[in-house]
Amino acid sequence: MGDLGPPTMAHSWEQTAARVQAELKAKIPSEWLLPETLLSAKPRNVLPVFRSCGILTDRELEITEAKDATSVLEQIHSRNWSAKEVTVAFCKRAAIAQQLVNCLMDIDFEGAMRRAKELDEHLAKSGSVVGPLHGLPVSLKDLTDVKGMRIALGMVDFADSSSSSDAVAVQSLRAAGAVVYVKTTMPQTGMALETASNLFGRTLNPFNTSLVSGGSSGGEGALNGCLGAPLGIATDIGGSIRAPAAFNGLYGIRPTSRRFSYRGNAMGFTGQAAILSSIGPVGRSLRDIELILKIWNASEPWLVDPAVMAKLWQPVSVPSKTTIGVMYWDEVVMPHPPMQRTLKDAVEKLKQAGHEVIDFEPYKHKEAWDLAFRQYYPNGGKFVKDALTRTGEPTIPAVAKFLARAKELDCHEQNMCNQQQRQYQTEYLEHWNATASRTSTGKPVDAILTPSFASASYPHDHLPWWGYLSQWNLLDYPAIILPVGKVEPSDVPDTSYQPANDLDRENHELYDPELFAGAPLSLQLVGRSMFEEQLLATAMAVDQAINRRT
Repeated sequence: MGDLGPPTMAHSWEQTAARVQAELKAKIPSEWLLPETLLSAKPRNVLPVFRSCGILTDRELEITEAKDATSVLEQIHSRNWSAKEVTVAFCKRAAIAQQLVNCLMDIDFEGAMRRAKELDEHLAKSGSVVGPLHGLPVSLKDLTDVKGMRIALGMVDFADSSSSSDAVAVQSLRAAGAVVYVKTTMPQTGMALETASNLFGRTLNPFNTSLVSGGSSGGEGALNGCLGAPLGIATDIGGSIRAPAAFNGLYGIRPTSRRFSYRGNAMGFTGQAAILSSIGPVGRSLRDIELILKIWNASEPWLVDPAVMAKLWQPVSVPSKTTIGVMYWDEVVMPHPPMQRTLKDAVEKLKQAGHEVIDFEPYKHKEAWDLAFRQYYPNGGKFVKDALTRTGEPTIPAVAKFLARAKELDCHEQNMCNQQQRQYQTEYLEHWNATASRTSTGKPVDAILTPSFASASYPHDHLPWWGYLSQWNLLDYPAIILPVGKVEPSDVPDTSYQPANDLDRENHELYDPELFAGAPLSLQLVGRSMFEEQLLATAMAVDQAINRRT
């Protein structure tokens, strides 16, 4: 893992941040730079700029706007596209994305092009690909170790830290033929659902720059939302894969924490073992998500990471009929009207497709959040506070609110939290199993369909309700985000609604159709711990029903 020890700061944090940002900009070729006149008057939805700016050729637009990563791989492996031209296309699109939404924290375009050329030469000489990802550019999050690239956790204190080796997951991707070309932004410390930092600035949502791109993998969300990567790798300890996927119209999975290797990913709270972070992909299709998980599993990560459970991938066919439990809200914060509409429409489509749907009642979700919050920073955030103090950089608003509430737990308090968590996990398992009494099969529901969030996104510097995401981290259940549309003008506020509590009132008053116009909408499908294969198969069936995917 990259050296995250305290560096010697010879300059102010402002000078360090300015230098790092200048170094990053210098890595973008001058011919890929957008004119200042455009940047000073960016539209709220920046996506049309990729076609109108003239930097990408028609061929490069075709490559970067392909259906998904699997489609790109098919073209490379059939030699219709070279790995080099695919890499150049995504490097150019990522460079444009950086200028529009500020989603990158390190760049290695030259190294990526060299590797792509080597892969083309290998294919030409041998007639075979090096692996299933041969020639595919892949983006990676700040905190993931990539040899020779910066790793900073969004903090000035680590601005000049770099990784001496690849994370286990990155090793598997490279062995399969992936080309690493960029690393993406995350918020200061990582514990925020908006991606902003003093070191790199604020990452914007490409669909609506008035809204956040999510966090903590917001750079991945924004870059992939811009189609600046065919696929990206993110991490999730409280929603950090799922919020960016949801807010940027992407598929994404938060796997069970010990299913795939997290070794080689930095943490801002080393030693916290109650709620573990997961690594997982975000992308344009479920088949891409499955491809990455199968590659990771096939590399037998348990042989190099003792935290990984040794469990071989078990293929599961997409079922023609599923039994889905639907949780319309968590009885804490009511989702905004477009989120409610999306879920109700999905239920009707599932029924029309022959799937069984029953109501799934939430179980103590507010208590679950209170417990999860105590578990996130058992040392009161000492590592983070010390890092911020060393440089004098201010805490961003979302993190400041979080740290202000973080309480250091003594040994007894930590033990009690662990006991409460295990008890809650047991009770929730029983709650899920009890659905067997209400299904036609006499078996529990296959998965739980829920809102992905209480809103389609949210304005900058707002502190939202995490419960629709963190709930499943506390339980350690895998969860998938399914994109399903966008906010429409017809999604008017519900003026008759009476909020259930202060958190609910704050979210209710936040909704404005004009503010959220055009924001992507999504749903979340939750499965049982360690059953990613079954969840993916169920998700494919659900996706076919609600999005008419074939």
